[in-house]
Amino acid sequence: MLFSASALLAAAAFVGEVAAHGYVPFIRINGTTIPGWDVTKDGYTTPQPLRVVRATKADSGFVSNPSSGEITCSIGNSKLPPGPITASVAAGGTVTAVWNTWPVGHYGPIIDYIAKCPSSGCSSWKGDSGSPWIKIGQKTYNGEWPSDTLAKNGFTHDIRIPKNLASGDYLIRHEQLALHGASSPGGAQFYPVCIQITITGGGSLVPQGQLNFPGAYSANDPGILFNPYRGDAANRAYVPPGGPVYSGLQF
Repeated sequence: MLFSASALLAAAAFVGEVAAHGYVPFIRINGTTIPGWDVTKDGYTTPQPLRVVRATKADSGFVSNPSSGEITCSIGNSKLPPGPITASVAAGGTVTAVWNTWPVGHYGPIIDYIAKCPSSGCSSWKGDSGSPWIKIGQKTYNGEWPSDTLAKNGFTHDIRIPKNLASGDYLIRHEQLALHGASSPGGAQFYPVCIQITITGGGSLVPQGQLNFPGAYSANDPGILFNPYRGDAANRAYVPPGGPVYSGLQF
């Protein structure tokens, strides 16, 4: 029996989808490992454990609708931390997101956003109204998709904190966007992970929010409705959703 190339690609995408999804059970700052959200136990623990990484779906699954309320922080906004918690990081430092796994072939960019939390802190704030978010980093195709690079190198991604951001409490929105099924509308898979941090020793830049989640993405955006199987040239021309990195950041 003969199969078309498109059928084989669709089958491969389906196998990848059911075989594994990822979440962030740990972060690292200055060599210190800090518990993230472990879907195998944290969602089943009473009382809910305090974690700097907000809750992820129990099946570590993706968000499929970019207009959904879950696009902000997965299910993290329906299971906010039960008390104040944060992880301190110096301005100009790095927060390393440690994923439990990621399958090679879940092609896509890795995008990082940040929003300044109100004076009451991050634990009670959802970041899902207004336009509090700015983009602080993105990795895209450079001969290999960043998601594959992560999968082949210990499942880690470094989130660089701009050195000129003002000190204070911030919510990071770290995201993998899987495009292996994104050649048709609704096929993109979003894996947003929100991390509560406090920046110390910061500069004078108080970011003026530009983006809202939900709202920043549309299902038909060119960076979301995209076929990653058209070859190297097309992939190099790929532009992630969410616009450019915020102007004026210093690293």
